[in-house]
Amino acid sequence: MGKNKSIIIGLLTGLCVFFVRPKKVIAPVIQSDKECYPDTSIKIQPGDLLFSPIGKSESKYVGHVGMINNNLQVVHSVPAGLVKDPVVEYYSKFRGIRVYGPNNPSLGVKAAHHLELLFTKYPEAYYRVLTPLNDIDEEQYCTKMVWQAYYHGAGVNLSNLKGQAKAIHPALLKDKRIMHEKGSTL
Repeated sequence: MGKNKSIIIGLLTGLCVFFVRPKKVIAPVIQSDKECYPDTSIKIQPGDLLFSPIGKSESKYVGHVGMINNNLQVVHSVPAGLVKDPVVEYYSKFRGIRVYGPNNPSLGVKAAHHLELLFTKYPEAYYRVLTPLNDIDEEQYCTKMVWQAYYHGAGVNLSNLKGQAKAIHPALLKDKRIMHEKGSTL
C-alpha cells in the first residue's frame, strides 16, 4: 500500500508541475525612435529584409522573412494572405530578428514599390510553398514574395535563383552581392 501511495503522490506532483508551471515573461518591444528598428539605432529603410525564426520558442534558424515597404511597414506572407505589420508589432512576434538591407538603397525603394503592387492586387494570396518563384502571383509564401519584389521591381535576381524554383528557404535571399547585414537581435 505504501508503494502505491508513493506512485500516486509522484504522479499527482508531476501533473501539478506540468499544469501549474510558471509562464515565461517576455519583455515588451520598445521603439523609441520611429525611424529606427526597436532597441537599435539602425534606420528602417524600404527594401530591408527581416529574417527571423518561426516563433519565439523556435530555434535560432531562419524560418520566415518579411520586407519593409515604402511606408516603413513590414509586409510578409502568412497562411491568411499577405499582411502588413508595424515594425514594433512584427518584432514582438519573434524572439529575434536579423536585418539585411540592399547595398544600393534605390533598389530597395524599387523592390518596395513592387511589393506594394503585390499587396494591393493579392492581399488574400493563397499560401503555397510549392509554387514556382516566378509563377502565379496569387499564390505566395514569404521567400517568393520577397524574391518577386526584387526581381520584378528592382531587376535583381537574389541569389540567381531560377524562376521555376520551388520551396526556397528564406536564408537563400541573403545575397551578399546585393544585400548586407545591418544588425541583429538574435
